[in-house]
Amino acid sequence: GERLDHAFALLRERYPHAEAAILSTCNRTELYLARPGHRPPTPEDLTDFLADVSGLDHAQLAAALIHREQEQAAAHLFRVCAGIDSMVLGEPQILGQVKRAYEQAAAAQAVGVVLHRVFQEAIQTAKRVRRETAIGQGNASIGSAAVQFARRIFDHFDDKSILAVGAGEMAKLTLRHFQELRPAKLLVTNRTAARATQLAESIGLHDAARPFENLDALIVQADILLTSTGASEPILTEARFRPLLKRRRFRPLFIIDIAVPRDVETSVGRLANIYLYNIDDLEQVVAQAHQDRAEHVRAAEAIILDAAHRCLAAVQHQDIGKVIRALRVHLTELAAAEAQRTLRKLATTAPQDAPRLIEEHSHRLVNKILHLPLSRLDPRNADAPHAFYAAALRQLFDLDAACEKHHDHPEPTPGPTPEPEEEPPHPVPVNHTE
Repeated sequence: GERLDHAFALLRERYPHAEAAILSTCNRTELYLARPGHRPPTPEDLTDFLADVSGLDHAQLAAALIHREQEQAAAHLFRVCAGIDSMVLGEPQILGQVKRAYEQAAAAQAVGVVLHRVFQEAIQTAKRVRRETAIGQGNASIGSAAVQFARRIFDHFDDKSILAVGAGEMAKLTLRHFQELRPAKLLVTNRTAARATQLAESIGLHDAARPFENLDALIVQADILLTSTGASEPILTEARFRPLLKRRRFRPLFIIDIAVPRDVETSVGRLANIYLYNIDDLEQVVAQAHQDRAEHVRAAEAIILDAAHRCLAAVQHQDIGKVIRALRVHLTELAAAEAQRTLRKLATTAPQDAPRLIEEHSHRLVNKILHLPLSRLDPRNADAPHAFYAAALRQLFDLDAACEKHHDHPEPTPGPTPEPEEEPPHPVPVNHTE
């Protein structure tokens, strides 16, 4: 979150023509971009961008990167909004996070007509999915799974003390589930004291924040320990834990580590009376619940795929309208320039030369219109998608019929066309693109 403004500034500086939105949660960082035509950024450009803003090298990023384009990208956003792609199937918090990401991108003036439409449609579709399916009902969640494991260790909680280390969104959601157990004490600590206080008060706990410097003493008192920090290395090692066991009088301690990467060394779980569960253990419980509710997922997926398809089709139709208008303006300008040139010549030319000037006018105009498209079909340009261009021209101008009509004419070899100002001696054949 603290790097978001810098990230947007960097994107706008490098790719001012592109629209962008950044979704950053506890377990995902996603870039959504809309760009005109085939202009940058490419996936490789975005990898460089992520490396620059995260401080990670390309090898570290490569293991986690997923790239989607067009309808697949739109459908992914729709699935994320609806909670289909969440660790907790159908959980509603992600929708609020997507809304905030969209609003932040809009505030940074990074979104335009394309991402405005895609994000708004995704948000509306998520609401429809919740309305028309049971995807969000009776969810198994990370928090509820943690409570299930806790019940295996303790048969009552009215004399138990729960300590949360970390103040992120996942910690907040999990603490809400533990609140339902009505424990004797529920405390929160975090490196940033203000965030610990904010988390505690957001779930109705007052005077529950504790100094992070007292972590060891807090662990000694705790019966249930929830860890969810943003540390890059384990903050609770076996070496740190061992001296605390005697101070705890070897009372059972249930540890739920939902941090990514993990806050607690795996070897801590092998110590006497320590019961350690991490995010992978909880996700297995959640995954089983997902399998049990597969019919709800199928119903949601059907709505999502149809809506994403319609949304992208509307975006592309909107883009085609702009292209058609731009093409019409461009050709009208070419025609007007040639008309002015021809009219000037006609004014000083004998009447018997008018047919020649009209023919010359037609040749020049056709040549100017076709100059750039035909230069793209130059066989010497090995990187050009010649088959795609040829297929598009055939379809757009019905060239198969034209080729059939002129099948007796010899076929010219595609190649660079003369510069527009040159006057061709003959008309450009209609089947030049073959």
